[in-house]
Amino acid sequence: MSRRMIDYRFAFATPADVPALALLIERAYRGPEAAKGWTNEAEILTGPRSSPEEIAGLIADPEARFLVALDGDRPVACALLKRHGTGAYFGMFAIDPAVQGGGLGKLMMTRADAAVRELWNANYLRLSVISLRDQLIAWYERRGFVQTGQHEPFPFDSSPGALRTDFHLTVLQKAL
Repeated sequence: MSRRMIDYRFAFATPADVPALALLIERAYRGPEAAKGWTNEAEILTGPRSSPEEIAGLIADPEARFLVALDGDRPVACALLKRHGTGAYFGMFAIDPAVQGGGLGKLMMTRADAAVRELWNANYLRLSVISLRDQLIAWYERRGFVQTGQHEPFPFDSSPGALRTDFHLTVLQKAL
């Protein structure tokens, strides 16, 4: 299906954005609509991906920002950017399942790269992906990320809805 590229507006989230971001993240990762997108975790994990309280705490953190893509006033994508040493961590990347596959993910990555360089003079961007997500890891590799060889344990204690436990987090990084 061909999708038109919308003229998205980009901004950093404010506390007023918490409810909309919480809904977006759930829709992209775990909710019933997540299965429409190719990046969902529905076959691996159930239950909430995040919480309004966690998102509000991250928005309040002076070392973090949520980059948001807006279609009008509606958030359709977000990504957590957090200072990490001389670089930055990229996480909670969510694209509304209704607009996945239209190039917004690539655009968000480009914006994230520029934002962390401008905010913190970051010289790398780091992220972690569930090790079972080969297609998603390949997508990040096409964006210049490389697997570092490092692995982190998945926080099963804070994600009680694990349908499987045979995975960890694979760390990827790219130079900026």
